[in-house]
Amino acid sequence: MNLFVVLSFFAGALIAGLVVYFKMKAQATSEKAQLQADVQALQMKNDLLSQSLAEQKVLMTDARKQQEALAEKMNTQFEVMAQKIFEEKSAKFTDQNHKNIASVLEPLKERIKDFEKKVEETYSTERSERGMLRGELSKLMELNKVMSAETQNLTKALKGEVKTQGNWGELILENILERSGLRKGEEYIIQGTDLDLRGEDGQILRPDVIVSLPDEKHLIVDSKMTLIAYEQYSSAETPEDLERAGKLHVESLKKHIDGLSEKKYHAADKLISPDFVILFMPLEPAFALAFKLKPELFQYAWERNVAIVSPTTLLATLRTVAALWKQDRQEKNALEIAKRGGLLYEKFAGLLKDLQNLGEKLSAAQKAHEDVIKKVSEGRGNLIDQVEDLKRLGAKTEKSLPQLENA
Repeated sequence: MNLFVVLSFFAGALIAGLVVYFKMKAQATSEKAQLQADVQALQMKNDLLSQSLAEQKVLMTDARKQQEALAEKMNTQFEVMAQKIFEEKSAKFTDQNHKNIASVLEPLKERIKDFEKKVEETYSTERSERGMLRGELSKLMELNKVMSAETQNLTKALKGEVKTQGNWGELILENILERSGLRKGEEYIIQGTDLDLRGEDGQILRPDVIVSLPDEKHLIVDSKMTLIAYEQYSSAETPEDLERAGKLHVESLKKHIDGLSEKKYHAADKLISPDFVILFMPLEPAFALAFKLKPELFQYAWERNVAIVSPTTLLATLRTVAALWKQDRQEKNALEIAKRGGLLYEKFAGLLKDLQNLGEKLSAAQKAHEDVIKKVSEGRGNLIDQVEDLKRLGAKTEKSLPQLENA
């Protein structure tokens, strides 16, 4: 009996479970079918939306292209209009002011050309002078040889005539001056011509040559000959005669040094000179012999404010002076160029300022003109409309108002 009850219980439970299972299965099948239908509907809706989105993208792309084309067209039209307006205004300005500006710029152009020409001439002259100086220096030794030969040939003719010796020495001195590049009457003066030089005691001074230096300074050169003693030394046949002639040669030069020192040329009232005078010995071998026999002669002379030079050293000194004068002239030219350049720059700056002011005034005038046109032609009841109304109302006139540019 109990077994039957148990079996009956299990059988009922099984049947109830099967009923619940089949019921739930049927419900799940129904829900699945509904979900599939919903998914299919959503898929169709998604396809429609995708198609619509693609169409919208195409439309937006076309609209953007049309917008860009329209913007470019409007920009081009604006540029054309602006260029046209600018050209019209510029043409008016050019027609009215071209001649005036040309009359101002033409002299400026000529001055710039003159400035460039002056600079080129200055540097060309400097290069040429450098080449000439090198050439002249290379000829210096040859010139010295020629001068030495000439002086040797004249030795016999000159000895014994002191005045003739002095004249010959001055001739050699002037020849060197001419070869130095200095200009007679400008950069050197013979014997103080027309200067009326006076010493400390009022005595008249006549130095052989006064060489002018830049900055109004001077060098004094005086020629002295010691030919007789030198000729005796050159022709001496015994050591005794050689020694005696050598002493005479040195003593003769010392006398010239002392005499020149006593004249105190450097203290002349109208000269600005160093505290020494140049003693020129025209005969190079005589110069060399004196310092060979008495090397301290140079110091002896210097202590007495005398500097001894030979043709070679004097020519080199005068060449240096000539170079100083050339440099001085070039510096003055450079200063003049700089001065004129500054004036030219100031003129040009002033011209640009005037042109700028002119442009501002023209712009202001144009703005004022446009404002007046607007006041006359724009707005309700403007002056032009009122005048035209009078004509339409029967005002007697044979003329018509011109078309204003901004109207």
